[in-house]
Amino acid sequence: MEKSEQLYFEMPNLRLLGIQDYIITNSNNLAFDLILRIYKDKEVIGIISGPPYSGKSHLCKILLDLMSDKRCLLVDKIQDNLLNKINSNDLIIIENIDTVKFDSSEENLFHIINIVRQNKKKLLLTSRTPIASIDIDLKDLRSRLDAIFEAKIKEPDDKLMEYIIVKIFNDRQITANPKIVSYLMKRLDRSYEGINKFLDLIDNFSLEKGKRISIKLISEYLG
Repeated sequence: MEKSEQLYFEMPNLRLLGIQDYIITNSNNLAFDLILRIYKDKEVIGIISGPPYSGKSHLCKILLDLMSDKRCLLVDKIQDNLLNKINSNDLIIIENIDTVKFDSSEENLFHIINIVRQNKKKLLLTSRTPIASIDIDLKDLRSRLDAIFEAKIKEPDDKLMEYIIVKIFNDRQITANPKIVSYLMKRLDRSYEGINKFLDLIDNFSLEKGKRISIKLISEYLG
C-alpha cells in the first residue's frame, strides 16, 4: 500500500451542515454576511444566488439553526397556501425562486414579499441564477426583486475549492490525503457542480473496482 494514498471506506454519506462546517472566502463572504444580517435584524429580506452545489442550502440551514428559538418555515416551492402561513412564522425561506415563472407563482411571491414587509417578518430567497437573469412577466414583482439586496456566490477560489474537496471526502467518512487533494485541484473543473459530480463518480468507480481512492485510481479513471 502506498503511504501517500487514501483509504476508501464504504460508509454512509453524512453531510455536515453546521455553522462550524462552513468556510468563508471571497467567493461566498457576502452570502454568509447576509445570513448574519437577517439573524441580527439588520436586514428583513435578502436573496442569495449561486450555482447548484454552491452551499445555498447550507446557509439556509445555518440561519434556521441561529433562529431555532423562533418559528421558521422552509419551502422549495411557492404554493397557494403559503400566503396563509406567513403571519404564523418569524422567518420564511423560499429556495430556488428561479423556477417562479415555471411554477406560475409570480403573483404569490409578490404578495409574500409585501406581507413580510408589512408585518415585519423575515424572508430569505435563494436562486440558482442571478435575479436579473430570471425571466419574470409581472412587472411589480420584477421591481420588488430588483430592490432586494442580492448576495451572489461566486465560483470557488483555491481556498474554497480545497475545502469543498476535503469536506466531501469527510462527509463520506474518508480521510482526505493532501497529495490527492492537490492532484484533484489541478484537474477538476472549477465549478461547484463539477467538483461534486466528479467526486461522486470517482467514489462510485472506487467501489466498483474494490479499490481505495488514490492518485493511481483517479488517473486510471481519467484515462
